[in-house]
Amino acid sequence: MNKRLLLSTLLALAFSAQAETVFRRANGSEPKSIDPQLASESAGSAVIYDNFEGLASAAADGTIIPGVAEKWEVSADGLTYTFHLRDNAKWSDGSPVTAADFVYAWQRAVNPASGGEYAFILYPVKNAEAIATGAEKDLNALGIKALDERTLQVELNAPTPYFISLLTHYTSYPVPQKAIEQHGDKWTQPGNIVTNGAYRVSEWKPQALLAAEKSPTYWNHEQVAIDKVIYYPIESESSAFARYRAGEVDYVDSLSPESLETAKKDYAAELHIDPYLSTYWYGFNLTKPPFKDNVKLREALTIAIDRQAIVDKITKAGQIPAYSVVPPATNNSAPYLPDYAKLDRKAQIERARALYAEAGYSKDKPLKVTITYNTSDAHKKIAVAVAAMWKQVLGVQAELENQEWKVMLSNLNQKNVEVYRYAWIGDYNDPYTFLEIFQQNASMNHSGFAAPAYDAALKTAAGTLDLPTRAQQLQEAEKIVTDSYAVAPIYHYVTVRLLKPYVKGYEPNIMGQVRSQYLRIEK
Repeated sequence: MNKRLLLSTLLALAFSAQAETVFRRANGSEPKSIDPQLASESAGSAVIYDNFEGLASAAADGTIIPGVAEKWEVSADGLTYTFHLRDNAKWSDGSPVTAADFVYAWQRAVNPASGGEYAFILYPVKNAEAIATGAEKDLNALGIKALDERTLQVELNAPTPYFISLLTHYTSYPVPQKAIEQHGDKWTQPGNIVTNGAYRVSEWKPQALLAAEKSPTYWNHEQVAIDKVIYYPIESESSAFARYRAGEVDYVDSLSPESLETAKKDYAAELHIDPYLSTYWYGFNLTKPPFKDNVKLREALTIAIDRQAIVDKITKAGQIPAYSVVPPATNNSAPYLPDYAKLDRKAQIERARALYAEAGYSKDKPLKVTITYNTSDAHKKIAVAVAAMWKQVLGVQAELENQEWKVMLSNLNQKNVEVYRYAWIGDYNDPYTFLEIFQQNASMNHSGFAAPAYDAALKTAAGTLDLPTRAQQLQEAEKIVTDSYAVAPIYHYVTVRLLKPYVKGYEPNIMGQVRSQYLRIEK
């Protein structure tokens, strides 16, 4: 090869390397799963939203838009939805996405044998709950069928005003039956995975990184600007911030209180603080002593928490003190406010102490309890603060236990905790998403709350078309769970993010989803 040709080749390679745009995301913890029907936490969902797409999708600002389905019709009674799939919707292996792929995925989602935790997302669909709870054994009884390759029909139990919103949740996304049957639980690994979204996972080094490359078969691939996305599992917010400052990541989705103070000074133009449909709480294990059958104890601990102090002195980003689970900005809602929220701090403390005594405890006979929280600087600070408040107000002796997210999830599922830190991010913009997880049979009901009146109230609301009436019905349900003190709400979130100035296209949305396909890099 002569020198001129060699130089030309090297220049071409250098240009090619520079031309590839890479978006580097700090992604919290290592994903538990990136299987749409098995995933259950935000680290996995960030990857899924980039790599898969459902019948409906969400624009950068959270607006619901067509996804694999280019259009749909709803019957006059609101019970039947007919979806028309795009002719150019394809899997990353080049095969077409068909109506049968959705039938397979939805049956898989509600099949108890699958082990997924989000089957309740599809409960509005005819027979979904009966199948998921084992009352109905025939998967074909699920109210979904392929009329032909491009036409899908769904039957509901009752009119569901937010049904299209549900379809933006990854549980309803299609999955490749052939790849799953061929590779089993290894089908999401690089080399095996087949996706239908803007990207396809190309590399996965556990506890190091997960990478996805732009899919040339995605129906809207020409509008996808970023060629590669790298997700780094960085549990420590301080570590994520350090890597951001060092230029190793382009996006951080959470900041510790200390990092936030620094970011406000040094990175104000890159800091994005926006409303978020999410609530932070401490849950009580209602299946075992000391909290089983002791509502006064749970109430005392709930009231003893000084929420205003936590948001003013610890989180410091404009979070809203929470006294119930539904955030005030939720669509079609009438959030419930319990009586103790209307008391001043002195009166709250007096009430908490009286209830603590009635529950059988005192400073001479203190409650001894363990607070479990997952790895996070902010979670640790809040746990320290809550333990101190309980000690000061009531004399409670609280131990703190930090666990990795996967370990904590396992313990939550086994009810192997006493008090636990948790948060719920709305899966769709409706109060039902915050309330359905407290149904007796809901897999996310980590407190073990059970109240027939509560389940009945939700069922009544689910069949109500008039939105103001429905909002009041849901408020009544929220009152039941709030006044039972299954959880102690602490604050309603805001998203606190850092994004490099050369990353363009970001838009705040109350669902908090940042889909890489809408971003671009201008360096």
